[in-house]
Amino acid sequence: MRSLFKMAAVMLMTAAFGWSAAPAKADSAASALFQSYLGKGRISEADEQMLALATKASGNADARLGLGMVRTARALEHLSQALYKYGFASEIPAMRLLGLSGTVFSTNPDPQPVTYQDFRGILTTFAADLDKADQTLAEVGDIEAKLTVDLSVTRFDWNGDGIIDERDHIGAAISDLDDSGKPRPFVVAFDTADAKWLRGYCNILMALTKTLLSHDMSRSWDAGFGSLFPRAVTGLATANGVGVDDGSGVTLFGTSKRDAEAIADLISLVHTIDWPVADQAMWLEVRGHLKRVIRLNHETWALIARETDDDHEWLPGPRQKSGVLPSLDVTQERIDSWLALLGQVDQVLDGKLLMPHWRFTKGVNLARVFEQPGNFDLMLWITGPGALPFLDNGKVMDAEAWSQATRLFGGDVASYAFYFN
Repeated sequence: MRSLFKMAAVMLMTAAFGWSAAPAKADSAASALFQSYLGKGRISEADEQMLALATKASGNADARLGLGMVRTARALEHLSQALYKYGFASEIPAMRLLGLSGTVFSTNPDPQPVTYQDFRGILTTFAADLDKADQTLAEVGDIEAKLTVDLSVTRFDWNGDGIIDERDHIGAAISDLDDSGKPRPFVVAFDTADAKWLRGYCNILMALTKTLLSHDMSRSWDAGFGSLFPRAVTGLATANGVGVDDGSGVTLFGTSKRDAEAIADLISLVHTIDWPVADQAMWLEVRGHLKRVIRLNHETWALIARETDDDHEWLPGPRQKSGVLPSLDVTQERIDSWLALLGQVDQVLDGKLLMPHWRFTKGVNLARVFEQPGNFDLMLWITGPGALPFLDNGKVMDAEAWSQATRLFGGDVASYAFYFN
């Protein structure tokens, strides 16, 4: 469990914060520039300086790689700060009632009121920031680039207070500690293949964000989003009087009013996930992003196959032995199995293969889901009726590719999927 947590934390930092201030082993001026700024948690300043370096020398692939990764970091910084401002998921009582931690993010003691349009604005900004990062990383192309960095000293202003202190020392969370309790260096040499890997994650996040934005979620907002934002301006909050009902007291059934409201909000939220498509063009873009992730996976592994170095590899090839996550063994057989599985997913997205549904012998034509969408009703999709308009006769994607991947990845296919994207 600890190793999986560490892998997830490292990957988040790689995608978001990637660069730091420590080692004097910079491969280039771009590495040195990263290290001088991002260890201080000043991502906006790093963006300005890296852009100047990339503009000064248009062929500087290191600077383009760095600029794209800094812009990915800024996208996640903007998102993190906005969510903290509104107290997102600082406490979810329903999770606590289920025996899980009730705290997801650090608690904002003074969250601001947030409307449905504010929430959509957060998502719109996030998608635009990711798109900017993706376009910048695309400029690296297949040109050789390399940046060596030490993730152990990375700092990040996640709450937007402008104060960078030990609470912002994200690098300490993923590094091994020495005898004095200080993080050991965690050096990674990022290269051109990793630029495509990060583009894949940008596109995954854009697909998820645009899925939400392309649908009308207003009913769910009014019915249940108070469970996620403590000062959400919703129909329920208005009925009670915003800021008047503090959830204290007990119900007629003798249960805590706060706990009863948490359960009710969760039920309402799930029940109202019956979202019509509000932006057909954006919904089609979601499929485009998912197909781009698959294409970028093929390009990533093709580049890795041609690498001749073996230096602190983030994604190592089968012949490279210096991968920075040694618990995840990358073999050619595993790569081939993963790409074959993605090839089937690509056909499903195009409707050439049908997506299986547990209830039907026919398959779901996912292309029609994108091209002729109806309301997305979560519960009816799970139970079956929601899928009825999209059922087709034809070849259905079978479980063999997934079963083979599960065998080859030693039963840990989920970790490798998260790693490979």
